[in-house]
Amino acid sequence: MSFAIGTPISDSNPLPTRVAGQRLDNTGQAISPDDYTQNLTYNADGTLATVWFTDGVNTWTQTNTWTNGQLTKVSNWVRT
Repeated sequence: MSFAIGTPISDSNPLPTRVAGQRLDNTGQAISPDDYTQNLTYNADGTLATVWFTDGVNTWTQTNTWTNGQLTKVSNWVRT
């Protein structure tokens, strides 16, 4: 019985490696948001909606979800 789904781990498709404190984006690549100017967008009620940054080629966005004025979710960094 196999529970594996997707692409098998191999030399050409290794597991992502991390250094403590390192962040990964939605593709599994290490990113360093603190190395870039971070841009903020706000909802109409003044709560923080998104944080985004760019390296000039790619843009990464992190989205905040609010419920009844409480921060309920912070997304992973998504590369577009």
